[in-house]
Amino acid sequence: MTFKSVFLACALSFVSLGLSYAPIALAHDVESHDAKARYLANSAVLIAQGETKVLFDPLFHNDFGQYQLVPDDVRVGILQGFGIFSGVDAVFISHAHGDHFDAGDANQYMNNHQNVRFIAPMQAIEAMKKHEDWQDGFDSRITAIDLDYGDTPLDIHVGEIKASAVRIPHAGWPDPRRVSVQNMVYRVSLGEGATVMHMGDADPRPQHYTPFADHWQAVETDTAFPPYWFFLSPNGATILSDTLNVKDAIGVHVPTNVPERLQDSGAQFFYESGQVVGIKHP
Repeated sequence: MTFKSVFLACALSFVSLGLSYAPIALAHDVESHDAKARYLANSAVLIAQGETKVLFDPLFHNDFGQYQLVPDDVRVGILQGFGIFSGVDAVFISHAHGDHFDAGDANQYMNNHQNVRFIAPMQAIEAMKKHEDWQDGFDSRITAIDLDYGDTPLDIHVGEIKASAVRIPHAGWPDPRRVSVQNMVYRVSLGEGATVMHMGDADPRPQHYTPFADHWQAVETDTAFPPYWFFLSPNGATILSDTLNVKDAIGVHVPTNVPERLQDSGAQFFYESGQVVGIKHP
């Protein structure tokens, strides 16, 4: 099976300040789909279908000198629930690294949004509880995931949203610094609508995914958001299409200085906050 990647129309121009990108032209017709993905920065994405909305990795401060931060006005919109960020049903956190998660912002978000469900690894929840803005009342709206490597996938329900979490090692495995990181791959179905997958900083080695073959094959994913290095890995495309049962994929976690190999790969990827793409669902 050949992975269905979609080419970006990335017009390149050399200017005095260096290489810059023209506005992206994604191959999806945004207006023709009920479900939409809006890129925020790094691995942060808003998925919306009708009144159903979920956020992935939206609350962080650290760019490690190479990744995009959520623009200030967008960050305020998220925290306050302005405009497109109103009525979010659930927030999913992949792991507790500073370019994906900030405990203070998470607590502030929970305080501002009394009906949201917060789904995150136990390591992130522990950081929130140590922060001065933690409130015991948050517990009732939190799903803390404490999976070990190899554990059975965890099913999660938020109203009509059906989700699952699988612990997949952080990229760089088996480096001891990565082995201990609780990185979660989420598959999220918006009721009877689109199904998406967010992979955090998942490592692109087949042995992490094949033990859960039945789980992946049970539900087809319309669009996945893997870290960009899946498109540069010899195994990445096969893992996405054959093992994970993904129809389409859009790379995230792209550095501000887009790698040339990624530009040349023909893969579809987000690189500018505010980009929107429709999600194809039968």
